[in-house]
Amino acid sequence: MKSKGKITKILANFYYVQDGENKLWECFARARLLKEGKLLFVGDEVDIEISNPKQGVIIDVYPRKNKLFKPPISNVDEVLVVFSTCEPEFDFYNLDRYLSYISYELKDEKISVCINKIDLKRIHIDEIYKNTEHKIFYVSALTEEGIEKLCNEISGKTIVLAGPSGVGKTSLIKAISPEKDLVIGEISSVGSGKHTTRNVQLISVFNNDKQSFIADTPGFTQFSFGTLKPERILNTFKDLSIIHCLYDNCIHNAEEGCLAEEMINKGQVSQSRYESYLKILEESKSEIKYGKKQETKLKSVGTDTAAGEVKGGVKFVPKIDQEKRAESRRKQKQDLLKIKDFDEEK
Repeated sequence: MKSKGKITKILANFYYVQDGENKLWECFARARLLKEGKLLFVGDEVDIEISNPKQGVIIDVYPRKNKLFKPPISNVDEVLVVFSTCEPEFDFYNLDRYLSYISYELKDEKISVCINKIDLKRIHIDEIYKNTEHKIFYVSALTEEGIEKLCNEISGKTIVLAGPSGVGKTSLIKAISPEKDLVIGEISSVGSGKHTTRNVQLISVFNNDKQSFIADTPGFTQFSFGTLKPERILNTFKDLSIIHCLYDNCIHNAEEGCLAEEMINKGQVSQSRYESYLKILEESKSEIKYGKKQETKLKSVGTDTAAGEVKGGVKFVPKIDQEKRAESRRKQKQDLLKIKDFDEEK
């Protein structure tokens, strides 16, 4: 017997598929799919073949609307970027980083902002984001203020929650669907949150008689703009699109004929948003390339100010060239083991 469903969780080699009747099946993937290079993501729509009352085999996967590799999830309808008014404190630049990065990865999907913990402190950011395409929601997961309006927004969609740790993403899911048994983390002594989400998982909720899926993901906590294209980064700031400079290829970074500063002085462009854009642009030009840093030719040897280059009270000396470095004992031991294995094979 065949059935259609959505992958809601992946653990090791097991895929958990929820069918149209909301029954959860523990499945393996048919070997043919993996041989064809069809990697399965949480959020994938799949066909399964039932093998027993609880288990099945994934035999096919439907074309995806979109996909992300970090976090690994597909078929996202909307991303809800969650920030708190306090504990941890609200940060405009950090919010803009999330909005820009997610817009870069999912340029055709809707991205909204949810400001949580308004029971502790209230802020209003509508004026700064009025020329963006991002809707702003103000809620309290504790008192449930604003939750009904948020539920209307996500009804019938697959939603991904993104944002720093400790802002209340898991608490938000519990406020939307109180019957869900979810672990809520505490705020650390330094004011940042502790990670409670370890794996990507879609949580099924019902609002207005419509089923929605919400994913609280651990994958958006760290990301880099290194090597991303400046032109596409500019496109993630829709509110800067009203700046029409002398040259069409201007990226509003102090080029000749740039009108960005003039429009900021006239109040037509947000100073805060423009400053965030410039910082992100600078980050994209950094030495970080695909997660690898260019190795420095100096090494730190403490705070002694004897021979060597000194920066900020820390002494740096030139590193030994790669060819001249002595082999480590570990490397020597590995080479000896290889020789031993080779002799035994003979």
